[in-house]
Amino acid sequence: MTTASIRSAIPSVLLLLGLLATTVLAVQEAPLRATLTDLTAPELAGRGAGTAGERRAAEMLADWFSEAGLEPTLGDAWLQEVPWSGGSTVNVLGTWPGRGDLAARWLIVGAHIDHLGRVDDASRGVPGPGEYYPGAGDNASGVAVLRALLPTLADLAAPHRSILMVGFGAEEVGLVGSRHLAANLPMPLAQVDAMINLDAVGRLGDGPLHVAGAATSPVFAAPLARLAEEVRVVEHDPLLLGSDHLGFVARDIPSLFLFTDAYPEMNSPADSLAAVDLPGLVRLARMTAELVAALATSQETFAFAAPAEVARPEGGNRATWFGTAPDFSGATASEGYLIGGVADGGPAAAAGLAAGDVIVTIAGRPVADLASFTRELRRHDPGDLVEVEVLRGDKRLDVLVTLGDRADRER
Repeated sequence: MTTASIRSAIPSVLLLLGLLATTVLAVQEAPLRATLTDLTAPELAGRGAGTAGERRAAEMLADWFSEAGLEPTLGDAWLQEVPWSGGSTVNVLGTWPGRGDLAARWLIVGAHIDHLGRVDDASRGVPGPGEYYPGAGDNASGVAVLRALLPTLADLAAPHRSILMVGFGAEEVGLVGSRHLAANLPMPLAQVDAMINLDAVGRLGDGPLHVAGAATSPVFAAPLARLAEEVRVVEHDPLLLGSDHLGFVARDIPSLFLFTDAYPEMNSPADSLAAVDLPGLVRLARMTAELVAALATSQETFAFAAPAEVARPEGGNRATWFGTAPDFSGATASEGYLIGGVADGGPAAAAGLAAGDVIVTIAGRPVADLASFTRELRRHDPGDLVEVEVLRGDKRLDVLVTLGDRADRER
């Protein structure tokens, strides 16, 4: 490297070092813990879609946006009312205005605020332990990271894009809030460069960090390479994982979905503060702040690349292991594949699945019985992360499962 090139690189290096130092100071464990505690409080009763608990969580997020100096996106309103056949839900929208020649361009950063609500939907009053789904990992963790990003926005170098921070409503019942926002953007579609979705980010541990959508724009390559220096990054097809990025991908907006591994407490009343890896959440929040800063200040054009479908060999991969046994007791399910048992330490157990659960889709494809379950499983390879839709009693759950290898089962 020449002396001239070293000198030209010094300002950008100093800027990065300054950003990292500011981020380390701004993102600490105590505020993340406080956000998780607030959102998992029994008074919010699990933040079920369309409930008073979900709306109260939305109002809390709006207050946090206001306290951090964001501006309401919709006139003087923080909440975007969302029509929904199942009731009434809301998105929370706050704007951090851009600066310089990038101010008219937009980056969207979001996390869903709702979870599964009460164990017994007919119950009333403040629920006790075991009577509601706290949803600490899914997705109070994503909202906690969203809130942790707020103090870092003031340190963005000019020029930078305007940033729309969003708390999505009713994700658990069909991505209702995010699909509504993607179809009713408060700015011209052509001015939206990228979207980041944070969902179930509370179990980073030693990694990996799962990222879906990396290939939707070549601009993502450099900042994700930077993340890969901090933690192992595993990339996935964004269309195989149902979360709030999907509505934006459908509108040709480059989108990243960040999430951590599945965990046994997910979608259960045990998904409490104790189930969250707080040191890992701090690391993830700091890495996300770096990612947001890199995308917000990038001078590159965010060209969209549509996700490509992956072809599977005839007959599929017979080595792929899910870790369940069918129910041979004579019990039946009106739809799907009824699980009779799960293997200790297997993929299904690690994702929190249990006997009595009924699998109705794998990666968005329908499962009607054992034969179709086997066929859909073989479309995937060991190590793939897939979203599985499950019926548990009268609730529909979306569960992420990292598929195993039959050779591992036999050891």
